[in-house]
Amino acid sequence: MKRYFLYGLIVLAVIATVAFGFRKELFIYAVTPGVAYAGYTPPSAPDYANEAAWAALPNRRDSVDALPLGADAADLQDSAAADVFFVHPTTYYRRDGWNADIKDIRTNNFTESGALRHQASVFNGCCRIYAPRYRQATLAAFIDTEGNGAPALELAYGDVKAAFEYYLRTYNRGRPFILAGHSQGARHAIRLMAEQIDGEPIAARMIAAYLIGYPLKLTQAGRPFEHAGLCQSAQDTGCILGWNTTIEGGDPLKFRAANDLSSGLPEVQRTARGASVCTNPLNWHVDGEADASTHLGAMPFDRSEAGAPLPVPQKNLIAARCKDGVLFISNPGKDFQRLVMPGGSYHNYDFNLFYMNIRDNALARTRAFMARPRRP
Repeated sequence: MKRYFLYGLIVLAVIATVAFGFRKELFIYAVTPGVAYAGYTPPSAPDYANEAAWAALPNRRDSVDALPLGADAADLQDSAAADVFFVHPTTYYRRDGWNADIKDIRTNNFTESGALRHQASVFNGCCRIYAPRYRQATLAAFIDTEGNGAPALELAYGDVKAAFEYYLRTYNRGRPFILAGHSQGARHAIRLMAEQIDGEPIAARMIAAYLIGYPLKLTQAGRPFEHAGLCQSAQDTGCILGWNTTIEGGDPLKFRAANDLSSGLPEVQRTARGASVCTNPLNWHVDGEADASTHLGAMPFDRSEAGAPLPVPQKNLIAARCKDGVLFISNPGKDFQRLVMPGGSYHNYDFNLFYMNIRDNALARTRAFMARPRRP
């Protein structure tokens, strides 16, 4: 019996060694759908006239209403004079299909307990929050090399665009708004900005665009878009800001090389070989540097039930500086380690690490916008 047990341990050790050696390949297999996109039938399109197609709306209780304990924060959506259109990041990681079904309970629960509760809630002190569900592309779309990722992301963007158009027709009614998104959500928001807002009359109503966690390269004229420029201070309006977070000493190109450069997504390939936009959320300067005394509070992920308050923000936790288009941070400690990615990328914490700074800034920027004379 002991001999068989020993053999079993040896076999397990060999399997573990092989699995470690091929961990990237195994991960890709585990998240990649088994059918090519050309033979794939996507889920039905959302109907944004149906409230169930929205992950968050200001007239109902949902995850974006969460408030941090021990902080001077209030949910003011009922009285807010401005809106935020928030596009959530990837919360669908399975190989069931290239695009998520917006009726998938598991994915929706993950969206609400993660992205909405810990990211979109930063805006409930300044704005009414509108966050659409959409047929988001699965994670494999960003690492696929067979041409499946682009059509999956195109379908996802089509939903986001439809949701934005419905929001403008039905909910916005001429109000000022913030455009915000993270990761895949930022990718779609960047395209919305380029195709639907920049240079259009609606741009006069945009307070700012928080395009976080996705590479955004400057044009030759030094602007992220043809018309809209970068926010240069905490109260600039009508402008763009964004960052991608890596720990000091990390290698941001390692994360991009392992994932982005193999994806066949042209905008990521170009940006991975050059500098992307970096706004320092501790002082809101482009390419800025700030110490931990300016850090208003990070928000660790928690597993609380819906409706529960958020944890107490962790204040004065990190310093941050921009270099070569990357936001480098000091070590934030044990509560922000579980989801660190290759090369020391803190991509999953782009919002969480600066939760209270973003919350404070969204309110300050909105007030600055409202205080300025409107164009006739």
